[in-house]
Amino acid sequence: MEKLIILSPGKVTATNLAAQCSEIFGEYIKVVPYSFSDNLDFDIESSLVILSSPQVINEKVQDLIDKGLNYIVGRRAINYRYLVELLELPKASKVLFVNDRKETTYQVIEQLNTLGVNNITYYPYFPGINSYPKLDIAVTVGEAHLVPYEVKKIIDLKTRRLDIITLVDIARRLELVEILGNNISSQYLNEIMGLLNQINDDGKEMKIISSRLDTVANCLPKAILYVNKDGEIIVSNQYMYDLLGLSSKDIIGRNIESILPELAIDDDNEWSQIIMVGNESLFVTVNVIKDRCSEDGFIYIFEKSEEIEKNEHKIRRLTTRNAITKNYYTFKDIVHESKSMEKLIGKAKIFANTDSTILIQGESGTGKELFAQSIHKASNRSSESFVPVNFAAMVDNLMESELFGYEGGSFTGAIRNGKRGLFEEAHGGTIFLDEIGDASLEFQCSLLRVIQERHIRRVGGIKEIPIDVRIIAATNKDLVQEISKGNFRADLYYRLNVLPLKMPSLRERKTDILILANHFLKIHSKGKINNIKQIIEKDAIKLIYDYDWPGNIRQLENAMEYLAIIWGGKGGKLDIRHLPEYITNNSIGPNKSLIQEILGKEMIWVLNKVMDSNGCGRRYLSELAEKENMEISEGQIRSLLNNAKSLELVESSVGRNGTVLTEKGRIVLSFVQTNGLSF
Repeated sequence: MEKLIILSPGKVTATNLAAQCSEIFGEYIKVVPYSFSDNLDFDIESSLVILSSPQVINEKVQDLIDKGLNYIVGRRAINYRYLVELLELPKASKVLFVNDRKETTYQVIEQLNTLGVNNITYYPYFPGINSYPKLDIAVTVGEAHLVPYEVKKIIDLKTRRLDIITLVDIARRLELVEILGNNISSQYLNEIMGLLNQINDDGKEMKIISSRLDTVANCLPKAILYVNKDGEIIVSNQYMYDLLGLSSKDIIGRNIESILPELAIDDDNEWSQIIMVGNESLFVTVNVIKDRCSEDGFIYIFEKSEEIEKNEHKIRRLTTRNAITKNYYTFKDIVHESKSMEKLIGKAKIFANTDSTILIQGESGTGKELFAQSIHKASNRSSESFVPVNFAAMVDNLMESELFGYEGGSFTGAIRNGKRGLFEEAHGGTIFLDEIGDASLEFQCSLLRVIQERHIRRVGGIKEIPIDVRIIAATNKDLVQEISKGNFRADLYYRLNVLPLKMPSLRERKTDILILANHFLKIHSKGKINNIKQIIEKDAIKLIYDYDWPGNIRQLENAMEYLAIIWGGKGGKLDIRHLPEYITNNSIGPNKSLIQEILGKEMIWVLNKVMDSNGCGRRYLSELAEKENMEISEGQIRSLLNNAKSLELVESSVGRNGTVLTEKGRIVLSFVQTNGLSF
């Protein structure tokens, strides 16, 4: 197909429906509106024609049908986004309903009643009607010019849109269902669920839940669940039933966690992940359904692993880069009390209000992506995508196809229909070019062209695709120095460095070390530790404060996670001996082993006996302790085994021989023995 023709009696309707189709299909096919006033001179062999209604089939159109016209009779739905004003009318209001034809007038009135917008009395009005009541309010669907002059208020619901069934039918005819199915359904469900928040309690019993949403779900080529804010499954489809081996009565009304525990509700975050259901590997995408004010629920879309090739760019970004960020950080998430950070945040907030390119420079682990996400969330692009790209992890020969996309068949292994690149994914939003200093010189040239022209061209394509993205780049390298070495283009540097942000290292913001330490300890202790002074002696805190932290915030967080685990397994206050060796700088002394101090001789003894016996129980260990004059009670052994289990050194089950070493336990014990620390 070369063209998608939208044919309607009126020019306005044709144009509006063509705009709707262009949003969805315009990337793949040319969409052209036609009305009865136009000459129908298109090539019927290379065109798919969408008739706006059955009434479009006049003598001229019937002649084309007889000649082999490839056509779809469109089904039309109320444009839900414009219903708010109508829903705000008092109950029992009387209104004129105005349309251009008698048939469509009654048809739309019936649609409104079916939707549950039935607290209003509608009086039909159309050209040629003999009589009608004189009312102050008129409702119309894009035909405001037909409203009688005496009407004081007009509520225009705009032109009815093609419904989900028609859109899916178009996608099937164009062989685009696999590519566009999710997008079509998400748009439609967003509109419907936005409407539900506006409808009164009586209206919420309308057929839209039981019929329209079910119809939508079963039109999709993938398994789908719609879940409300409380986690209750409202809508599913046959694909989902087949996938789980369950029936509708087993799913509908259940909480999603009772069926798929790994898919718990996660506030208003959109995310993707790979899960196992039985022996099936599934790629799951979660979209938030919300209106302007609040979340209404979540759409879970499931794809089997054999479909992964068609979504390989999603999978690669998920598994190798974490490119689809589950949570967006904001400036409120930046933990600090230093004046330097407060000043930097203030500058970043000013930058967020622009579309100019930002270059964030700083050492590894200083929080460059955190700042990039915060800028995105504070910008007027916050409702659109934030797409991170890590150049340090990207293979040179994949850069162009990943960033710019490719056309179908452009190289061996390419998806048949081609794929969008990350710049297209970020259209309207922000693309984060992390570790830009690692980009090859060849790709730097391509990137410079994109920044200058704001167009991309897919690999193997000839079409220039306009993009509207905000670019934030980041690097831990000194780009000026890289320019002098010939590793980075000077012209690209100046294009990127429009709004510079220099991230301070942790050693340059000493006053933030302890507040960050408290923050991370609270997270990794699950709220058990609120302050570092609670678990660590003063001399150890001083070492933490004085340490240079070459790995910056990332290294500090790792250290606090380590201490939280040690404290949880030991209790009491930790001292210098319990700090990571890279902090103490071997100050504990050469004859002291940190692992020995952490585990203790009793734990090492227990691990040795568990290994020697190839599995044993608490009572057996107690008997051995008595024989070997180890002053360990059965209660202490129970505690030691519980600690070992929490550290994943042992695993146990019911029975005398229920405790055995894990692989991790064997490695730790081997290290202990190798270093002469056995007891």
